[in-house]
Order: sequence, then C-alpha cells, then structure tokens
Amino acid sequence: MSLAQLSDRVADPVARSAVAWIDADDALVACIAPDGTVSTCRIERGGLSDLAYLTHVVRAIGDRERVIILGPGPMRLALEREYVAIYRRPDRLVDVEPSGPVAEQDLVSRVRSLAA
Repeated sequence: MSLAQLSDRVADPVARSAVAWIDADDALVACIAPDGTVSTCRIERGGLSDLAYLTHVVRAIGDRERVIILGPGPMRLALEREYVAIYRRPDRLVDVEPSGPVAEQDLVSRVRSLAA
C-alpha cells in the first residue's frame, strides 16, 4: 500500500468524504479530511483472502460521512457489504456503481465533486 498526499485543498469540503474503486486485484481510495486535504491510497491484494482484502480496503476508506464505491462486478458489491458490516452506516453510501478502471486523478476529481 502506498500513500500519496496531494498538496491542493478543496474549499469547504464535506468532512471526511471518500471515493473507492476496487477490482479483484487492487483498490484505489481517495479521501478528503476535515481540513480539506486530499489523499490517495492504493491497495494491492497480493495473496490476501477476499475477506482480508475487503477489510483492508474498508479500513483505508475509514468511517466517512459520504462514500462512493466504484468498480466492476462482485468485488464492488462485496466492498459495499463489508463497509456496512463494519461501520453499520448504509446511509453514508452515496453511490455504488459499476465502473471500469479509474485513473488516480479521476478518483481525486470525483471525491472533490462529492465534497462540493
């Protein structure tokens, strides 16, 4: 997992928003902190079981106010279920939608839009 802090900030962000993209092999999470800092985190599955991989991604997302989950097929839906199982807040899932691969900058743009 690598973490890259992006130096730009958004004006008046929704506290603690996140957008995640996941497939069977890796995940990318973009988050906005209450101070407006945008960060990204890439998680490579490696040899992790489905449950361990999903739990790792949920921890990277964190207990956010607003969350969007993107990705192809069953992993996207499995991440949605695991997020709800861990945080018990399905109301915080703004959207869960199918998506092909997403570039890091596109995910950052999406989390900024969510915070606007």
